[in-house]
Amino acid sequence: MKLGEKILKLRKKQGLSQEQLGEMIDVTRQTISNWELGETNPNPEQLKKLSQVLNVSIDELLDNDLKEMVFDKVTNTEKNTNIILTIFKIMGIGFITAIILIAVYITLFIVVKNSRETGRKLEKSIHCTIFGEEYTYGVTYYELTGEPIELGGSAYIDNVLNLSQYDDAHQIIDVIHDYARRNGGVCTIIDGSSLNELIDISIKKNSLTAKNVTIVLKNNSKYHITFGEGFIIEKFNIEKNDYEVLKNQTGKNCAFNDIGYVLEPDTEKELKQDWSCDYNELAKGSYRLSKDVYFESDTPVTEKDKYTIAIEFEIE
Repeated sequence: MKLGEKILKLRKKQGLSQEQLGEMIDVTRQTISNWELGETNPNPEQLKKLSQVLNVSIDELLDNDLKEMVFDKVTNTEKNTNIILTIFKIMGIGFITAIILIAVYITLFIVVKNSRETGRKLEKSIHCTIFGEEYTYGVTYYELTGEPIELGGSAYIDNVLNLSQYDDAHQIIDVIHDYARRNGGVCTIIDGSSLNELIDISIKKNSLTAKNVTIVLKNNSKYHITFGEGFIIEKFNIEKNDYEVLKNQTGKNCAFNDIGYVLEPDTEKELKQDWSCDYNELAKGSYRLSKDVYFESDTPVTEKDKYTIAIEFEIE
């Protein structure tokens, strides 16, 4: 006997109408009618209520075919639930993976960006003679990328060439150099190494004592070079493996050879350096004597425009 026929038989046996049975198991009369006609079937929860109201077991209500149908329905529901849960798990894993990938990308971007900008900061200047006038222009830039950090120097060069439009320091130097060449001028690029080629600094033979020395400066360039006021004397510190400015030992401030001057192109100058007023006699050791150098420009020189020449010597 089919389930619908059993429900009809048992309902009548209990003396219940379709409406009364529906109220007892919380469904409509039409639902009871559909069950009895075999158009639909109760779900497991409704079967449980039917068995209680009709006073029979679920096994008695169901024949084997319907048991399999209900079992398959429940099994399919579980399968669908598992599929949905699996999909959500995959989506969750995918979402977490996407977040991790985005975080990795952002981290790599920041690392690359920082590494790109953390290359050494270098300075390079170009000194040109154009139309009989001398001009100096300097660029501070990142070593690895050439990206300019700071520009400065001749206002004339800046106004004529609008150098702020360029994003590469080497290109800026090339633009200035090309402009000078096209207008019959000459330029020299100035950095630590080229400065040594432009200026010679040496100790005059047999002039070195513990109290003084005679320095010979020679301008090998075609430019007017300004030497800043005052020399600085440093002593080599073996423990630090570097030079340190020598502390005043007399309590006086004589500022030995505190004088600035211009050295004309292709000329040399001898200058006796007497430090005895500040330091008395130098003790045995390694020393370095240095002096600031500037190239003439159409703007006032600043610390950024300053270079340093130096010579090392031994007191025995």
